[in-house]
Amino acid sequence: MAWDRGGAEREDPTLAIERGQLDPIYALHGAERYLVDRCVAAIRKAVLGKDAAGPSFNADAFDLKDSNLGTVVAAARTLPLFGGGPGKRRLVLAKGIDDVKAEALEPLLAYVADPNPSTCLVLVGEKFDTRFKVFATLRKAGFLHDFPSLRERELGAWLGREARARKLTLEPDAAAALAEIAGPDLGRLSQALEQLSLYAGPGKPIRLDDVEDLIAETRQRGVFELTRAIGEGDVTRALRLLTNMLRNREPALRIQFMLLRQLRQIWRAKELAAAGAPRAEIAGAVGIAPFFLDDVLNPARRMSTAALARSYERLYQADKTLKSSRIDPDLILSKLVQQLAEDASARSPATRR
Repeated sequence: MAWDRGGAEREDPTLAIERGQLDPIYALHGAERYLVDRCVAAIRKAVLGKDAAGPSFNADAFDLKDSNLGTVVAAARTLPLFGGGPGKRRLVLAKGIDDVKAEALEPLLAYVADPNPSTCLVLVGEKFDTRFKVFATLRKAGFLHDFPSLRERELGAWLGREARARKLTLEPDAAAALAEIAGPDLGRLSQALEQLSLYAGPGKPIRLDDVEDLIAETRQRGVFELTRAIGEGDVTRALRLLTNMLRNREPALRIQFMLLRQLRQIWRAKELAAAGAPRAEIAGAVGIAPFFLDDVLNPARRMSTAALARSYERLYQADKTLKSSRIDPDLILSKLVQQLAEDASARSPATRR
């Protein structure tokens, strides 16, 4: 979202930049950092072209905690190196403009009135106070762009605009479902939209079934990776994977159920391996593909029967607590996953040396 000279909502400046419309100044702020960062990246590409991916003689970056605004303005007034022919520009990026004191903003006022046409000056901050004369002037000139966090009811429409910009057809119910499942993180939504375009296939519309299939596949992979980390006794990785799943709104009870299912598979595999059953028979009995059998057999060999019983009791208690307690489910699961991974890392007497 951005604002025109009268304060009305207008087009995201990133889209105009990608069409080749570049202003001499951009003042960017707002809570939606994904959109701010994407706009900065689009400006850098438009100004520097093939040099955008790396360092450039025609690019300067300043942190206004360490630099004064006068230095930034002086850099903005400098001509591009290696010729200032048509289309040649400099990029000057300054972060932390909103932390600069009012009296120290004065050099910028004169520059806004007469910007260097061969420089693109980009000012980035968290929140601009438009009561300050310089920010009010930037806004009046059309150079100030606000990127506030989108409300949940706005996510579907944002996805629709994103799809059209990428020349994708996203059906409304698919957009609504994706917004509901993936949540308000625009970076994650953008990535999901890209994955869905590949999943649906070139030129094909993205439908509700595509969203449901891809999300289901992603969730299943997440559960599998979590159970593998627990089976390997890797507490740090297991907790990191759990955090990602919870952030993606995976239901706590479903995670607990899948962990219980894996423990039963490990226990059954341990019994069959002790009885000398061949691998193919063990895979069939526990209900997994032979290719993934080691993810069950390895913790089965490592864990003692006492450790398995202890893990089973932990899962049982967690199930009761999740269904009856007011304790935060995230805390319950975090403690559970840590304990299960610690149980799995404790070797059974038969495997110790």
